[in-house]
Amino acid sequence: MRLATWNVNSIRARIDRLEAWLERSDVDVLALQESKAKDEQFPYERLQAMGFEVAHRGYNQWNGVAILS
Repeated sequence: MRLATWNVNSIRARIDRLEAWLERSDVDVLALQESKAKDEQFPYERLQAMGFEVAHRGYNQWNGVAILS
């Protein structure tokens, strides 16, 4: 099992970069910090379309964490 962490520092600004990295990596679980997105702003559908289950918790533009598995 491969685990990775990433301080994404704004998921909305870096979703394209994250998707590209996930496509070329062999990671099973990814922990993200500083998503800087509320739950309703998080791109669940894009990551689920890649085959990941996603759990995210964010309250405002200054915090947020997620686990992709």
